[in-house]
Amino acid sequence: MTTDSDHRSLDADRDAARPDDRTIDPIASLGTWSALLGHWMALVKAGEGLVRAAPDDLDAARWRASIPEVVTLQAITFALGELARLPEADRPLARDRADLGVTSAASALDQVWRGVEMPESVLEIAADARRAVEQAVYAGLQWIVLGGTTRARMPVVDLDADPDADRGTLAVMLPGTIVLPGEPVAWWTERSRPPALEGAGWEVVEGPPVQVYRELDEQGRVVGDLVASLDDLPAGLPLLAPIVLDGRSIGRPTVDPESWAAANDRAFAEADAEVPVRWTVSRD
Repeated sequence: MTTDSDHRSLDADRDAARPDDRTIDPIASLGTWSALLGHWMALVKAGEGLVRAAPDDLDAARWRASIPEVVTLQAITFALGELARLPEADRPLARDRADLGVTSAASALDQVWRGVEMPESVLEIAADARRAVEQAVYAGLQWIVLGGTTRARMPVVDLDADPDADRGTLAVMLPGTIVLPGEPVAWWTERSRPPALEGAGWEVVEGPPVQVYRELDEQGRVVGDLVASLDDLPAGLPLLAPIVLDGRSIGRPTVDPESWAAANDRAFAEADAEVPVRWTVSRD
């Protein structure tokens, strides 16, 4: 039976997990991964409202043994969502520590539930944490988009001359591409902005990692561009080439800029005056 004191205890746990408008935001003053993770560990623990299981109930015992790992996985997931608040120099180490933490907690859960089916809710928590680690390389990501209302030509980005050539994460549109207003031509984080994409006409906005797909009709004419999540695989010609991922070089665009520019000109020669850009991702 639940007593009034139990209700007061659970209410206190929930209140502890809520931000207090009268205090300074603790995240704003955090400068290390340990502080960030510790903050979320405290909030998750405060919000669990955990109940002690009967000692002779094996299933309940497994749940009780899972609590520390579940709390760790949830805290890592939430903390990685705030990773952009850490200095750029601290993020790679934070990602490595988060990766190790998720691997360790998932392994411990496998041991706890060995021989029986792990509950779906626990599997989802572990999967969310692993995905958060994979997405953490995009913390602080920024887009460069074409401003105004007029199409433009994507310039050649001299990646070999870039002092940050092998730092951070970067994707750029193929040189010679005809760019539509408002769509991203590059995205990057934890490195400098490509010099070729500075100046008037190029705007910087925050956004998730995306791919831009060019949609053509049966005659090869452009009918529109689609900006989609990297998780999607729609029909169309991908225009953004991945260059660097978390400091690891992926490669360089292999298309000849002049030949590609000519192909773009042909595709737009008989296209409608207004070629639309569609979005399946949220623009910040």
